[in-house]
Amino acid sequence: MKENFEKYLTTNQFAKMYNINKKTLIYYDEINLFKPYFVKENGYRYYSIHQGSLFEVILILKQLGMPLKAIKEYLKNRNPEELNNILLEQKENIEKQVEELNRINNIIKNRLNILDSYKDIKIGNMQIEDLEEEYLVLSSNMESLDEINIGKSLCEYVSKMYNNKIYNGFCLGAMIKDKNIIEGNYLNYSYFYTKLEKKPKNIEYFTKPKGKYLVFYYKGHWTKFYEIYSIAKDYLAKNNLKISGYSYEEYIKDDATAKTEEDYITKFMIQIS
Repeated sequence: MKENFEKYLTTNQFAKMYNINKKTLIYYDEINLFKPYFVKENGYRYYSIHQGSLFEVILILKQLGMPLKAIKEYLKNRNPEELNNILLEQKENIEKQVEELNRINNIIKNRLNILDSYKDIKIGNMQIEDLEEEYLVLSSNMESLDEINIGKSLCEYVSKMYNNKIYNGFCLGAMIKDKNIIEGNYLNYSYFYTKLEKKPKNIEYFTKPKGKYLVFYYKGHWTKFYEIYSIAKDYLAKNNLKISGYSYEEYIKDDATAKTEEDYITKFMIQIS
């Protein structure tokens, strides 16, 4: 039978159409996954243009991560219902991946914003600011706990944040009651916290009140926070202001960007009246 070769494509032509290496087509032929329409006596492979739709399905399934063995199994008994089920399953997987990638992209965006804020930081400069309401996810209460149980509380909290995909790139923070600040118990934290971008619907949260705060930055080890807190209390006393809520500490420069603990930068926000 004489063939009209103008109806068919060579291996090179077919591979070029789908931007793949012709060796891929040869391999698919060898494993009986996708064979040419016919092979001439000289060994040259030829593909029909009508084979394109089948090959496109193979490419899609492969791009979705389906093993060649599974694709081959599907092709043996292919039918619309089976392809529909496979594509619906893969669509669901892709949507989950997109959701996760969007979450990671948001984490990156928030971290970049934090890094960008470094250039405007003035260490030790104190000022009164009107801050908006914020929503925080808190750890369990750890006030008056010893170091071992504080460490346990932190581990449980971080695990909760990651397992529930709450972490969004914002700095880890800690809260201290006004009473402890006034009495000089600067390391007697009440909670760890992570800030949220908007009011959550399905998780328990704490609302950091809108209002006036004394805001400042400190560079140095957390065990020396007493130095800056003493300065802050003097500042408030001179300006006839009182601490009337929690102090919020956010660790904006830590191990991720500082080589030593002495290079850490912490943002303080003390609620006042």
